[in-house]
Amino acid sequence: MKILAKTERLILRNWTESDIDAYAKIVADPEVMKYIGKGQPRDRVYAEKFVLRMIRHQENQGWMRFAVGLVRTGDLVGFCGFEIADGVIDFGWRYARNCWGKGYGGEAALAARDLGRGWFHLKGIESKSFSENAGSIKIFHRLGMTFLRESQEGGKRVVHYGFPDDEIKNA
Repeated sequence: MKILAKTERLILRNWTESDIDAYAKIVADPEVMKYIGKGQPRDRVYAEKFVLRMIRHQENQGWMRFAVGLVRTGDLVGFCGFEIADGVIDFGWRYARNCWGKGYGGEAALAARDLGRGWFHLKGIESKSFSENAGSIKIFHRLGMTFLRESQEGGKRVVHYGFPDDEIKNA
């Protein structure tokens, strides 16, 4: 396991096949998946495909949606990072429900932003969320992202955010 960034409480690291079961538990939670795609929980097959895809990304390009673990225990609590989607570098995150409301999302996102923009020199990064997902929109603002546009997915309003002029504001 390679640690790519460390905050006071979290580590951002590469994925290993041993993460599949823990990630499967996260994506099986209907509340976690509420704002993802069609809002349906996912199974272990989905989790396995995701983890193996992230392992390929880390081998081929170095950056990915980084596995996020707790410094204290090393337990996987979710992911935060980047993946090419719809022709842009999508900045996204997903966390186990028992981690919500603790500030982990913003903490990991700041570290991932700095990795992506500083170490990997990524440009044109965007994030999107269903408009009712207040937690993610709060993180967009904390990162210094600004509103870009709206779209529709599955009949729901989606908001897109990005970094203005590819500059990072200090959070």
